[in-house]
Amino acid sequence: MMCNDFVELHMPVECSKLEFLNLKGSKVSDLNLLAPNLEKLNLEQCNEFVELHSHVECLNIKSLNLSGSKVRNLNLGITPNLESLNLKGCYDFVELHMPVECPELQFLCLGGSKVSNLNLEMTPHLKELDLEGCYYLQEIHAPVGCLKNLVYFNFNGCSRFKNFYVNKSNDVHGPYNVARLYLVAKSLDICPLHPDSNLPKFQFNCTYREPLPSSSGNIEKIISFGLCACTNLESFSTSICGLQHLRELTLIGSIPEVPNDLYQLQSLEKLCLSMKTIKHLPDNICMLKHLKSLDLSDCGSLQDIPDSICKMESLRDLNLQFCIQVEKLPKEFGDMKRLNRLDIEGAGIRHLPYNIFQLKGLWIIGSRGQLKSCGFTNIISRSRDCYVQL
Repeated sequence: MMCNDFVELHMPVECSKLEFLNLKGSKVSDLNLLAPNLEKLNLEQCNEFVELHSHVECLNIKSLNLSGSKVRNLNLGITPNLESLNLKGCYDFVELHMPVECPELQFLCLGGSKVSNLNLEMTPHLKELDLEGCYYLQEIHAPVGCLKNLVYFNFNGCSRFKNFYVNKSNDVHGPYNVARLYLVAKSLDICPLHPDSNLPKFQFNCTYREPLPSSSGNIEKIISFGLCACTNLESFSTSICGLQHLRELTLIGSIPEVPNDLYQLQSLEKLCLSMKTIKHLPDNICMLKHLKSLDLSDCGSLQDIPDSICKMESLRDLNLQFCIQVEKLPKEFGDMKRLNRLDIEGAGIRHLPYNIFQLKGLWIIGSRGQLKSCGFTNIISRSRDCYVQL
């Protein structure tokens, strides 16, 4: 039940036995706590509430709900043992001050606030972080390892990430038992927070999955290249290529160049670079010794395939669908002995290197006319395309 007409709670003396206080929906505007043993304080939907005072440390308080209030800032120095803090819908909230570590804090919700900077170094055991709609958030200080316990992360609606989904699973036999990143980039004309910036602007849809337990620090690295739309491509590349134990990476959209240091992702087995504006692949892509699948579909500006790709001994699947400017394959293409699937449908390829016929069992997928121009006659039709098998 809400006390809609309640306006003031007066504590002239210390209330040492008070453990739970619920003022949900009241018209209280401020509160001076003299309750050192308070464990739970609920000020949800207190639309007039602006400030919380306490002259003593509230060492026992574990749950603090200020959602929907008009609080502008909060000092967690008086609540060092806090486990849950809810500031959802506090649209005037601008600063969360943590002068000391909050080792017990597991749930933090700042959804819809105007916080621009957030220091998570002081919350080493955080499990749930809700920053949905934090449009003004520009920077999160999160050293590698400080989010290792995080299992839920809502970043949707901030300037940089339209959607940010994190999934951690302890199912070692399930579909999420490897680290994988799916990132879709949309180019923007202007950064709402920095309209005069000359940096390229992007908004991302991001999905990151990894198995538990994890101490990779990958989430910290993904958010380390900034949270506004202004994107330093060098920092972006460094963040992506610094991810640990990543097995699958998908980059889609209008990012103008492939990260230069992809070779650092030595655990990578599956790579999708469906990027419309890239013109070249880095020669060092051949250093991805464990890569089994390379998907370059819809790379309409890609001009060639580097000769170094022929050194990728583990590659089994190469997708060049609709790479319309790619007209030929490297001469030593037949050196990829494990390749068993090549998709050239919609690509500019009309001739294949002769040594490709050494790859017995290889499936080559394309249109009927395309396969005929490559000299094939034993073409097998399917519902959507055609293929030949060497």
